[in-house]
Amino acid sequence: MSQKTPETDASLQTVCDGVARQICGAADEYYLSHFNPTVDENQLPLALNEYARALEQSPDAVGIVVKMAQTQLRQGLFIKAEQSAKRALTLHEAGKVLSTEALAGAYQVLGIVAYHRDDYEAAKRLLGKSIRLCPKAQAQARIFLFRLERDFVTENWKNPRSLWKGLYGLWCLFMALVAAPFAKERMSLGHGFLLLPQLMQAWFLEEFNRGEQALTHYLKIHQQFPGLPGVTVLIGELYRETGHPEEARHWFEKALERHPDYLNGYYHLARLLEEQENYPQMARVYETIVQMTPHQPDAHCHLGNAYYYMNDFTQAVCHYATALQLGKDNHWKAMVAQSMANIHADYLRNAQAAIAYYDMASVLNPEDVENYIQMGLLYFQKEDFANAESVYLKAIKANPKMPKLYSNLGYLRWMANDVERAIAYYKRAIELDDTYEIPINNLGVIHLDLLGEVDSAIGYFQQAIAINDSYALAYYNLGRAYSFLGNRLDAAHCFKTAQALNLESKDLDNDELSARIHSLFDSCEIELLD
Repeated sequence: MSQKTPETDASLQTVCDGVARQICGAADEYYLSHFNPTVDENQLPLALNEYARALEQSPDAVGIVVKMAQTQLRQGLFIKAEQSAKRALTLHEAGKVLSTEALAGAYQVLGIVAYHRDDYEAAKRLLGKSIRLCPKAQAQARIFLFRLERDFVTENWKNPRSLWKGLYGLWCLFMALVAAPFAKERMSLGHGFLLLPQLMQAWFLEEFNRGEQALTHYLKIHQQFPGLPGVTVLIGELYRETGHPEEARHWFEKALERHPDYLNGYYHLARLLEEQENYPQMARVYETIVQMTPHQPDAHCHLGNAYYYMNDFTQAVCHYATALQLGKDNHWKAMVAQSMANIHADYLRNAQAAIAYYDMASVLNPEDVENYIQMGLLYFQKEDFANAESVYLKAIKANPKMPKLYSNLGYLRWMANDVERAIAYYKRAIELDDTYEIPINNLGVIHLDLLGEVDSAIGYFQQAIAINDSYALAYYNLGRAYSFLGNRLDAAHCFKTAQALNLESKDLDNDELSARIHSLFDSCEIELLD
């Protein structure tokens, strides 16, 4: 068999490139149909299939690799899109010819992926590079830059620098509109002129609370322009608001079939499923979002919520932990850490892990006193009274006017036989809230059992009952005080009332209540009492 000559190899490569270009032309038609709002079907899978066939013919055709990346981005395959864009840049650095427009497209794909994973610095850098390479065609890159600057202004509106950021964002938006006619990935101007007045009319109807008319109008727009995801989701949202969840779900899913990259549509669908308490389906939707944006902390947090609703606490903690690792806002991370602590405390029965996450939450957001309260309770349950007291004192520094903290400290001092300070803490709690029955009752117990001041104790118990007439423990303690004075009828009445209230509260031992009543009377007297 004769060896092929270089000329023969070159001619074969030319044939392959010609076939690749022919296949790529068909793929381009499928891809561009995605931006035609009158097309109902999602033809991106067909485009991906044709680009893959073209690459089989010419594996190093770097321009096709960029088109593959752009199509994968639109199909919601963000990780694959990033891989393809990086491959295109690698081939370009290795000497493969890549047009300026295609090179800009690769950077735009990477910038949009970075935007979706909340890596805003990288997104700005990559989108800016895309615009500099091809200013006339990068409308989409400018829109994403506008969103970044808009979000910056929203979060930092008191900062004078945000004014300049806002102006730059508006400039990006203006230049996006200027560049739009030059971009291939756009709606035609003819469709835009037809669509805009119809959308304005529907919007005004919705704003003036004419929901049914707005829905009818949006449905007419959809008939003419079925490829608009925003309109399709709006229809679903109007159905959801008017109490038609199944219709809403149909329209949300329809929008996602046409535009698989439409993250807003997934969030709308997930919220609807949460309202319906369809948590397995809700979890599947958030799993899709996580697959698309694995570095997005919100997505992991929502997925953790879904698993929490399904009582799959191990998976919930796993995704909360990922959200904590990815998140950047301390207040948001504090709430996630608090959720993890609650799960460890209430369901996984891991007090040490719960304390660690409450401590993390308190460091991230020192002003949230609830973390200290729960941490102190866990220390108290472990009989680690020193740490419990230390935590409550930290809480008082964060919020010195919260009566519950002083009441808890009063109890801790009481348990440590420091009666004087216990009374002081309880009285401070009552000063802050004179309707707080717990420290009032506890002061009564101290006066009754430790100080022997029965009359003062009765006054406190009566005050607690006046505040909360369902307070079984206060009735029980008042009964004890009356029994000390030999007032059997009043004592029995209080014990019987406590017994009845305890059916709901479950705070007391019914057998002990019955024993106290029997100790006051003989059997005949109890029958008369009943």
